[in-house]
Amino acid sequence: MMDFISQMKMVDLLMKLFRGDMQHINPYPFTPQKQKNIPSADSGGLPRSTPEREGVPSKQVQRFFEELDSCAAIHVHSAMVLRHGRIIAEGSWKPYSGSYPHMMFSLSKSVVSFAVGCAVEEGLLSLEDKAVSFFQDKNALFRSPKINNITILHLLNMTSGLKCNEVNSVVEKDWVRGILQSDCAFEPGAEFSYNSMNTYLLSAILNRKTGMGLVEYLTPRLFEPLGIQDVHWDVCPLGIEKGGWGLWLRIVDMAKLGQLYLQKGRWVVDGVEKQLISESWIEASTKMDTPTREGDYSTGYGYQIWSFGAKSAFQFNGMLGQYVVVLPERDMVIAITSGSPSLFADETCPIIEKYFGDDASELSETPLPNDIKALRALREALGRLYAIRETAPKPKRAPPLMARLLRRFVPEKETPPPAVPDAVRPLHHRQFALEPNSAALMPLILQCTTNNFGSSLTQIGLEFFPGECRITLTDGADTNPIVAGMDGTPRRGCVSLNGEIYAVGCTARVTADEDDRPVLKVFICFIETPSVRIMKIIQVSPDRILIRFDELPSVEAAIEVLFSLVAGRESQGSLNKLFLDTLGQQRLDQRVAEVSRPRVRGTLIEPQ
Repeated sequence: MMDFISQMKMVDLLMKLFRGDMQHINPYPFTPQKQKNIPSADSGGLPRSTPEREGVPSKQVQRFFEELDSCAAIHVHSAMVLRHGRIIAEGSWKPYSGSYPHMMFSLSKSVVSFAVGCAVEEGLLSLEDKAVSFFQDKNALFRSPKINNITILHLLNMTSGLKCNEVNSVVEKDWVRGILQSDCAFEPGAEFSYNSMNTYLLSAILNRKTGMGLVEYLTPRLFEPLGIQDVHWDVCPLGIEKGGWGLWLRIVDMAKLGQLYLQKGRWVVDGVEKQLISESWIEASTKMDTPTREGDYSTGYGYQIWSFGAKSAFQFNGMLGQYVVVLPERDMVIAITSGSPSLFADETCPIIEKYFGDDASELSETPLPNDIKALRALREALGRLYAIRETAPKPKRAPPLMARLLRRFVPEKETPPPAVPDAVRPLHHRQFALEPNSAALMPLILQCTTNNFGSSLTQIGLEFFPGECRITLTDGADTNPIVAGMDGTPRRGCVSLNGEIYAVGCTARVTADEDDRPVLKVFICFIETPSVRIMKIIQVSPDRILIRFDELPSVEAAIEVLFSLVAGRESQGSLNKLFLDTLGQQRLDQRVAEVSRPRVRGTLIEPQ
């Protein structure tokens, strides 16, 4: 009976997605969680060094960053390289900055694994404990015997076989009850099946056993000793940290977590080395005893931690390119945040292995001679990283020798850019009312991952100033003014969406469409997340505009995963599969494109 009810809820979710009715997807009232983050460039106690001092050629590091930058299959936001516990390189692709916390997605799971280890060592849990034993108040009348057999270990190594998955978290208010009233696709322990609800259940168990949420429990045990401050972790509708996702960390905080595991749980706190967690737990967590096959390659899984190709290496891994890669043989840690176009940025790992893995012969165990020229070239290369390349400033060519000599005696007068580019002058100081639509300022993939489904945009206003434009977007509840740089320099600011505050970095440029009409193309990067909202604003008549909305990463891949979860061979029932079969793949693809890339018309609002 409960499985049938769950299926009906899923059909209702699919119907709302198909209609583009995003405002009514949540079956419970939305509660704002994310507050405004204050950026901090503090390295939090991690010392800095130069690559050569730590046995790494600066040229090698530069090539690593340049290959990340040139790879079209990954969109890196920030990257940090540690060797011997010291930061030897750090770079961010503008407008992104490592000083802001970033969404971790499934990388959060590795932090939950640490919390479970602490609870085990404190005698609060054992790996053999049955998950149901912690929730006697949520007993179902008819519970699957397979659910009764799930242990802490099965949740840690993803072998529980739970059918209740991430999609169910959208339609259920009580996630624990939904899990316990579900079933398993196989006998727990029989095989690997990746499912974020395993980690959520671990979070709920810790909450029950300790009387604290993950952040409160981990603050004295992990975050404070490592100097990780102002940690935010999204919670479920009942106030329990989501566990399998929802954590926000800065790039340096990610690197510290990797360094802690590299040091087998040891960390210097106030000048004294302490064992924050036992070496045996670190070894068990990274042993990779559970074989799995993800995508086109085989790998191994430990306690919420993935294997990595290099010898004895491992990784904390999050969707859309969030990585902490630990290379014990090289005494290195690589941390990366991204907004990659594929759900799992598989191209990132081979690049890391190419430059810092087992075959990277350029690395030395002893310091290398100083190379000031190479170090300067590396720093210049790090300063040229731009996430939105088509709006980046064009590199300036050095003027001829004679021109440089003349400039010393006859200063050249710089011509300021026009306040309003001619192509968009008709849009200056104009406001347009938008027709009913499903477009929102927040990209769809970000709405889905935060459960913050915004209202449709109702109005847009445009103004231009030297080197920038000001766009005011109204959705009925919120009005957000956004400043976008048109001179190659992104402008940072904040937007408020349903009570949550997100940092943005915005650029714009004037281009043309296929009909040679002028287009104002605007990129709004939600710099704490993987998502970018793209708007192409086209004037089709003196009093009418057309806005084409798009986003990065593309939402199609995420929706394909959503529907595969819903219609999986074991994860869901016949009702959902019948819905998808009836809908048809071609019709589904067409509707996905309409929902994720809406076209909205606007009419000029005459001044009063």
